[in-house]
Amino acid sequence: MIVLALLLGAVIGGALSGFPGALAGVLFGYVIWSILSYRSKFSTLEQELQELRGRVERGYRTAPTPVPSPAEKTEPLPGKPREAAPPQFEKGVTPDDSAIPEWAPEWSESPSAPPPFLEQDPRLKPSPLQAILTPIQDFMSGGSLVVKTGVIILFVGVSFLVKYAAEHSLLPIELRLSAAALAGVVLLALGWRLRFARAAYAHALQGGGIGILYLTTFAALRLYALIPPAFAFSVLVAVAALSAVLAVLQDSRSLAVLGASGGFLAPVLASTGSGSHVALFSYYALLNLGIAGISWFRAWRVLNLIGFAFTFIIGTTWGWKYYRPEYFATTEPFLILFFLIYTFIAVLFALRQPPDLKGYVDGTLVFGTPIVAFALQALLVESYHFGLAWSALGLGLFYLPLAWFLFKKRPVFMRTLTEAFFAFGIIFATMAIPFALNGRWTSAAWALEGAALLWAGVRQQRQSARAFGMLLQLGAGLAFLTDMHRAADAVPLLNGLFLGTALISLTGIFSAYLLHRHKDKVLHWEALTGVILLAWGLLWWFGGGLAEIVGHAVAGYRFGIVLVFLAASSLSCDTLERRLAWPAMAWPALALLPAMLLATQAMASQDLHPLADGGIAGWPLSFAAIYLILYRHETLHSRILAIFHSGTLWILAGLLSLEFAWQLDHWIAGSPVWPLIAWGLIPALLLLLIANRTVRLTWPLERHKCDYLSLGAGPIALAAWIWSLYSSVCSPGDPFPLSYLPFLNPLDITFALIAIVLPVWYRRTAVEFPDFFSHYPVSRLFYSVYFATLFLWLNGTLIRTIHHWGRVPFRVIPLYHSVLLQAALSIFWSFLALCIMVFATRKRLRAVWLTGAGLLALVV
Repeated sequence: MIVLALLLGAVIGGALSGFPGALAGVLFGYVIWSILSYRSKFSTLEQELQELRGRVERGYRTAPTPVPSPAEKTEPLPGKPREAAPPQFEKGVTPDDSAIPEWAPEWSESPSAPPPFLEQDPRLKPSPLQAILTPIQDFMSGGSLVVKTGVIILFVGVSFLVKYAAEHSLLPIELRLSAAALAGVVLLALGWRLRFARAAYAHALQGGGIGILYLTTFAALRLYALIPPAFAFSVLVAVAALSAVLAVLQDSRSLAVLGASGGFLAPVLASTGSGSHVALFSYYALLNLGIAGISWFRAWRVLNLIGFAFTFIIGTTWGWKYYRPEYFATTEPFLILFFLIYTFIAVLFALRQPPDLKGYVDGTLVFGTPIVAFALQALLVESYHFGLAWSALGLGLFYLPLAWFLFKKRPVFMRTLTEAFFAFGIIFATMAIPFALNGRWTSAAWALEGAALLWAGVRQQRQSARAFGMLLQLGAGLAFLTDMHRAADAVPLLNGLFLGTALISLTGIFSAYLLHRHKDKVLHWEALTGVILLAWGLLWWFGGGLAEIVGHAVAGYRFGIVLVFLAASSLSCDTLERRLAWPAMAWPALALLPAMLLATQAMASQDLHPLADGGIAGWPLSFAAIYLILYRHETLHSRILAIFHSGTLWILAGLLSLEFAWQLDHWIAGSPVWPLIAWGLIPALLLLLIANRTVRLTWPLERHKCDYLSLGAGPIALAAWIWSLYSSVCSPGDPFPLSYLPFLNPLDITFALIAIVLPVWYRRTAVEFPDFFSHYPVSRLFYSVYFATLFLWLNGTLIRTIHHWGRVPFRVIPLYHSVLLQAALSIFWSFLALCIMVFATRKRLRAVWLTGAGLLALVV
């Protein structure tokens, strides 16, 4: 209904007299709606009152007449009732009142909480439109509505009369303006005279008089140029001061509202579409200063909202229609002035509240002023480079010191306001960065700011600040990713790409440490977020570092520099874990081992040997770093330590085998057998080192000997056995440039070393794990596989000998059809079977004897 009334009034008024008529129509529509709504409410209240009165009367008629109790009955006496004589006291004796208890009220002097049935239902909260219109409705409904409506109609009529007379020149302009001013003075005098007898009526008259004086003074200055600007502004200052003084002296909110409304509407109603905007904004500046003066003494929210709305709505309308870039120098100072005035008014409003509401803020002014002012500022500086950046930075530097000053002066009462100002300062300072810098520097600055906010939130126990700091760091990363397409600078390390990733990384790690250190002061989900921030920071650190190495490192040393970077980073994490008592940093330090594994795979995929491309320095430093980290983490769980020690041993075995194979192939070119023996020789030597009892390495072999013998050496022994099978079956064993000799060639010597080492390792392992080997039949399986491998090796040696000496090609078909090979195998198997049977007979080993007999039968 109210929206329909406002729209209808605006349409009718706009059709009659343009924009001023539309404003007047909105006002009249609201007045009519208020009258009709109050009439409906009054009729409803009358009906409810009549109904309640009827219920009360019916209750009295049906109620029984009370019968007095026997104690209350008195005997009827003839004549006049006898009055009880007053008690007589002896002379000089006062009655004893010590037995009479002292009366005390049953209620508490302090206000108590309202009953539950009086609490407001959250479903009955006003809508946003009702929240905006409530102050205006309270103003219109307070006092005499008819008088206020009449004053408004009188003011609008005078403005239309002045405008009509100006357009038709009916009377001399001096006479018309003097008459209007005289009417305003008469209204002021009459209102002042009636201020005690009829206060509401007097306040309305004074408000109308103030508005008419504003109107006539502004019209004489801007429309007709009858008075000089200095005199006009002196009069306007005097009228504004008079309005403020009268409103404060009489404690009249309606007087202040009527006077201010008239002052703001005067230029609009008397406007002809031409004139100086400087005069308009100077006039509004005087009005706003008057409102600020009233706010020094009274916390009248409706007056502040009216001034705020008129100033920025009319200013925005003018800017939308008439602003041009050449007006910047004459417009910007007024926008700054209006912003400062209403920020000052918002602070005064919080300070001038009653003691029980001290610190209560006007959200419309606190939040609306910076938002509206910055939006208008964006339109003003649109044509200036970095204009928005400087504007946002200026607002940030204004709000942050203001918040600090108010918090120092009134830390309790002004807490809400200072938090709002502090938030605005952070937001505007944050917005200045993307307006001025590219995405990389923006992300770096946001990351620093997010870490600072998180630190402040931890110190001040502010969950919102901590959450905003985390989100800001996430925004920093996203801003950086959006700018990744730009080419990196030519300067190593001192470029936007590396510095940006480094700052994002360090702020994330710092934030994670803050949440860890103060985990008793933050929520549980925030402590978990600290782990995410740590992973976030480490990802940015390693990603930025690797990108910097790829982009700026010398081509022949990149791989080694990557290894040094990984080792140094892991050692740094380990140092932080020990110095800061931060257990979570142990895992990034231990992550050096999987990083070394990935580096090994990357190196092998590029056909590089370990000492190439800077690996001669990178790999030794990496192994030194991982063993130092493991040495410092001896308190970890034994199974975790076993995995890391064994993994380090596997990588070491693989790298040594790969490097030795490359060196043999490089120095002895022409035969594939030399690189092949490296993959059997290195595992055999490592197994011998681990299983040898004479080797005294206190750490890590002696300290973790069980782990190295089982989990560490087990896969290496398996690899050596697989190598034995492969070399026996697939390798021709050509020792070029040497001549082939059975059992005295590199391949057979390596196999012989493996055949010696494997039983040594097995017996040492059985000694260290007696329980396992006693419960499971491992020995029979091991020796069965072992002797079968020996048999395969001896056959391979015979085949390679026939290949080299008998000139038989080392392929399946020629070897299968070779009569020489068949005869040699028959003789060798028969001789071997007889040896096995004789040995088994002497040792009384039936199963071994049956094996020899079966082999002999196979030959036959």
